[in-house]
Amino acid sequence: MKPAEVVTDAHALPVEETLARLDVASQEGLSADEAGRRRRLYGPNRLEERHSRSALGILRDQFASLIVALLSVATAVSFAFGHWVEGLAIVVVILLNTALGFFTELRAVRSMEALRRLGVVLTKVRRDGSVAEIPAGDLVPGDIVLLEGGDIVSADLRLIEASKLRCDESVLTGESLPVEKGVGPVAGDAPLPERSNMAFQGTAVTKGTAEGVVVATGMASELGRIAALVDEAEDTATPLERRIDGLSRQLVWATVVLTAIIGLAGILTGKPTFLMIETAIALAVSAVPEGLPMVATLALARGMWRMARRNALIERLAAVETLGATTVILTDKTGTLTENRMTVTVVALPDGDLAVGERLPDASGNALLRRLLEVCVLCNNASIGPSGDSG
Repeated sequence: MKPAEVVTDAHALPVEETLARLDVASQEGLSADEAGRRRRLYGPNRLEERHSRSALGILRDQFASLIVALLSVATAVSFAFGHWVEGLAIVVVILLNTALGFFTELRAVRSMEALRRLGVVLTKVRRDGSVAEIPAGDLVPGDIVLLEGGDIVSADLRLIEASKLRCDESVLTGESLPVEKGVGPVAGDAPLPERSNMAFQGTAVTKGTAEGVVVATGMASELGRIAALVDEAEDTATPLERRIDGLSRQLVWATVVLTAIIGLAGILTGKPTFLMIETAIALAVSAVPEGLPMVATLALARGMWRMARRNALIERLAAVETLGATTVILTDKTGTLTENRMTVTVVALPDGDLAVGERLPDASGNALLRRLLEVCVLCNNASIGPSGDSG
């Protein structure tokens, strides 16, 4: 069998040739042993996550600022000349600023990591001639995957059977309208939106049923290629960071020039040299705005906390300013900004509304609710497995 990564032209191949290249029979699927071998060969079906920011890295980032470096120099100079009160005051400001930024960012980062770990997506596959549900991370090239309305596609598939299938591919193309799918080959140079015989990882099935063979998993999928491009993007400073850095540079030059002028003028007028040097350095320390980083961090932290109360998490504190400076967001794709998932939260009945939590209200004493639930049960294609879990 050729590696799945080279089956990049599966959309241009007939179904039979695709199956032959992947060495799999559609009615049997892979055997458990062969699936295990391929999983060892290709690795798990998941996107590579960016390295988690360690607590030490978050702490180090709090000092990656020219203004903090300037304050640190001012502290050292204050202690060197015996100005203990001024030095300790600046140390307290640096520690408070660092602690506030550190704990705020640490909480946001850990919350985002917890969200990424939530839930395990299950996928229906045919293996050893039987249909089973397995974690999406266990999919391998050559697996036969069964799709139906409401499913999230867990790998790039070459469709081998399809009935009234439509997929929402907004995550890849930005087009929120569902795309009709088929099984016939398309041109080899067809762009991704025109590959109607493919179902791509991360997209959603909005209607119909289908079977497909996995041709790419993990980072080899189209979604994986996008994730790789995102990871390669360089971090850039926010407008606030650039402005503070610019102000810090101006302060450094202004302080150096003024202290040099004052010190030199005093020496030329006959004042003691050591006294003038000490005076010039004291003036330089007093010119450093030790309250600036604290005020900026407090403002950003308050913005992050307010957004967190509205279920919006931001990983880096400085990014709050960038989002806060946004006045208009232009988008023409509703599906791009949603999960393509609908959940019942309220059941509306003639005699009143019923809120729905994790479990539906008891219908034993409510004939209308019982009738509604009966219609819902009969008008869907869900199934209950041996363990009692719905599929």
